[in-house]
Amino acid sequence: MYRLTSILFVLFAIQAAFTQAQNSISKKEKKAVIENIKESIQYNYVFIDKAKLINRALDSINASGRYDQVIDYKAFATSLTNDLLAISKDKHFEVQYRPDLTQSRRKQEEENNEQSGEQEEAFDINHWYSQKINFGFEKVEILEGNIGYIKLTFFDIFQWVKPTIDATMGFVSNTDALILDLRGNGGGYSSATYMASYFFGEEPILWSTSYNRADDETENEYTFQEVDGTRYLNKPIYILVDEKSFSRAEGFSYGMKHFNKATIIGQTTPGAAHGINFLELDNSFFIQVPVEHNINPITKTDWEGVGVIPHIKTTEEETLKVAYTKALEMLMNSKKDEALGKHYKKLQRKYQEIKEKINN
Repeated sequence: MYRLTSILFVLFAIQAAFTQAQNSISKKEKKAVIENIKESIQYNYVFIDKAKLINRALDSINASGRYDQVIDYKAFATSLTNDLLAISKDKHFEVQYRPDLTQSRRKQEEENNEQSGEQEEAFDINHWYSQKINFGFEKVEILEGNIGYIKLTFFDIFQWVKPTIDATMGFVSNTDALILDLRGNGGGYSSATYMASYFFGEEPILWSTSYNRADDETENEYTFQEVDGTRYLNKPIYILVDEKSFSRAEGFSYGMKHFNKATIIGQTTPGAAHGINFLELDNSFFIQVPVEHNINPITKTDWEGVGVIPHIKTTEEETLKVAYTKALEMLMNSKKDEALGKHYKKLQRKYQEIKEKINN
């Protein structure tokens, strides 16, 4: 019996070792991934001189033996990500172990090739999902005191989200002040520029300039001359941000701040300014590389590594309360509604009520 137990133990140990070996990344694989990362950075990273420094630093780390003890695929991707972030100080770098994504991409390519000759349009699951989350517009309402409130979690693809932007801005068009809540907004697409256009006049204004290293192109982005709704002009605007307001959400807030279009309230944002590309390294690994640098026409720089610094810094719990009281205070001080009597007194009562909650 003892001998049988020993044999079984040995067999289990061999099986466990074999399983671990199957799930372990080899030295050869790690070397190939690192070389492919260096090549991706060399030919795609937006800052050419900095790309060389990053690659040299990556070589030094590898030569030091830091990755020798890393045998798990995902752990290796995490280690590479952390080192790239530390070396570059660029928050958009990320290495991912995603063999599932490679397989789905290959399958999608095959399906697209099969359907290329068909007239029927393929089902777009991304558009379907965007519809289910209302293209990022989580909440739109009129707060007491005739103050508009928009909670936006993502700047979706322009063609998809445009009608929702127009409808939303139409809904708040008659308010006296607006709170735009971008807390937790993960960024997105150029629809942010169209949204910003509602706060500018008809004459197009240079909103931002971007340089794309991969295409070697510089592009100027202007506010829209036409919007399909009523512009929101000459009214107080408050934008709420936090440590999870990222990328395009930061760019929108940064632009609105420096064009003096809005008061920014909340916590300093992460500081992720660069546009990205998602590149395959091999059949299992991907890298997210910053390929685009943004330049604000007012500051002549961007928010990379610095973040958007609020005009009014608050705790996470008090951000909305502070914005709401500031909006009420602004309306009371403007004395627009003094002649309306009852409405003006309501504003005063609501203002005192919120202030007491904050102080307590």
